[in-house]
Amino acid sequence: MARTTTSAFKNCRSGMAATEFALILPLMLIMFFGVVEGSDALTKSRRVTLAANTLADLAAQETELLEASVDSLFVGVEEIIDVDGATIDIRLVSIILEDSDGDGTPDKPVVHWSYDNTGGEPYSAGSAYNKLPNAALLTADTAIVVAEVDFPYASPLTKHFISTVDIDRIATRWPRRSLRVQLCSSPSNCTS
Repeated sequence: MARTTTSAFKNCRSGMAATEFALILPLMLIMFFGVVEGSDALTKSRRVTLAANTLADLAAQETELLEASVDSLFVGVEEIIDVDGATIDIRLVSIILEDSDGDGTPDKPVVHWSYDNTGGEPYSAGSAYNKLPNAALLTADTAIVVAEVDFPYASPLTKHFISTVDIDRIATRWPRRSLRVQLCSSPSNCTS
């Protein structure tokens, strides 16, 4: 009797499709939401990259930037990224070379001026700047404009399960109309 019951159970195929579906469904859902989440994260990453490049490009086209104009650029960056109420850090920095060893040849990247979206100065003037992808981008008489954007990405679907991921981008541009872009708190009060 036990042998016939085991044989009957082994040969029974009713409900097999439902069992297979129940086993495969969690994997299919994970794959589906993974694709949705991955594409959303990739879109935000591309938007942050575009925003950093746009900010650096627009700032490099000027000879003087009023702080109020920079604030408007920061609003534009937030609109490009579509921050959805997230706290975003945006910094615009001008980097020059300084003579660090006293031999008369500038060789150390330092901050000329910096400004962030809180209206503050994230890096003090004259402080070392080590975030340039290549210090050879600078020469003795020029500057480079650097845009830094830090965006904390939280998934709209799984933010309760997956922690926030920081998307950080840096974009650099040489000034186009002058050797250095000056930051001005008013038209008559600019950096040197």
